[in-house]
Amino acid sequence: MKTIRALPIIAASVMCWVGLGPLYAAADEDSGDKVDSTVFVKTMKPERKELPRQMTAYGTVMPDIRSTVHIVLPRAGQVTKLAVSPGEEVRRGQKLFEFTTASAAVLAYQQATTSLTYARSDLARVQELAKEKMVTKSQVAAAEKAVADAQQALQAEQKTGAGNAAQWVTSPADAVVTQITAIVGERVDRGGGILQLTERGSVQVHLGIEPERLADVHVGMPVSLSSVFGQARPVPGRLDELHGIIDPQTRLVDAIVRLSGTAATTLLPGMQVKGVITTSTVKSWVVPRQAVLSDEAGPYVFQIKDGKAVRVNVKTVLDSGDTYGIEGPLDPAAELVTMGNYGLNAGQAVRKTEIGTPAPAGK
Repeated sequence: MKTIRALPIIAASVMCWVGLGPLYAAADEDSGDKVDSTVFVKTMKPERKELPRQMTAYGTVMPDIRSTVHIVLPRAGQVTKLAVSPGEEVRRGQKLFEFTTASAAVLAYQQATTSLTYARSDLARVQELAKEKMVTKSQVAAAEKAVADAQQALQAEQKTGAGNAAQWVTSPADAVVTQITAIVGERVDRGGGILQLTERGSVQVHLGIEPERLADVHVGMPVSLSSVFGQARPVPGRLDELHGIIDPQTRLVDAIVRLSGTAATTLLPGMQVKGVITTSTVKSWVVPRQAVLSDEAGPYVFQIKDGKAVRVNVKTVLDSGDTYGIEGPLDPAAELVTMGNYGLNAGQAVRKTEIGTPAPAGK
């Protein structure tokens, strides 16, 4: 009567749980019966595809400087009221701040007005004298020039807005207040900045590239942008600029992606983002990550030929997370082992099974 040895409890449990691994049917050592071993695996047909070679960079969303307007006034004065705050969205024509013109600027405007009135009066007097032949033509021309000069001086003062003792300055477009450089009560010199507006929906993303990898990227490469904290749908873009210097703070080289319109609505200034840059594509065998094993001889995979496992040494050319791009002498007609390959040896008999299906009992 034969005595059958029980399988180890742990090994049997693992086989039943994953539905993979070797199935042993062994006879008693004293019986002299031959030991048979078959490994149950999951397979797939090998396939060659083009995969993107990608680089990941991180950065910050900033207002697009090409769509940024600095609100300055060409006259000295004082900010008397402020109607907005940094980060606020404003509409075209919305009040931003009230500005009171400096007394010296108002005086200059009044003097220019008075000078024009006097020049016109003097011209009328000279023209009357000319009718009586009491002045020369050169005197009439000088009076006319004085009027023209006074008009130009007054127009220059009018362009600066000096004629407005107090004025509400409004937004020239729908925008976001990205910076305020003056406070209520502060005196501002002629040409001094008050605040900064950036057109809504116009942003630029600064991605940091390692200097050693700068040669791998160039302007025009596609980029997929997404927040590092959210699961929102990635925003597509392209590299618009590559800086030629290292940022002293990050020690990285800035790569700029500019977005506008609906593409920029989900990326707000100040947001931290991840950019996946596609640098090139490579055509290779595409296999699941778990299909590739490695030992002292290097990476390898198993294919099935005539019901037995055949080892194929390969080279990993691309790592795309869950998949590898590999190169090697794979047989396109032979099934590739994707699961159940751990512990598998070359030349060992194999049978295909579905994941989660217990291996059938051996004979």
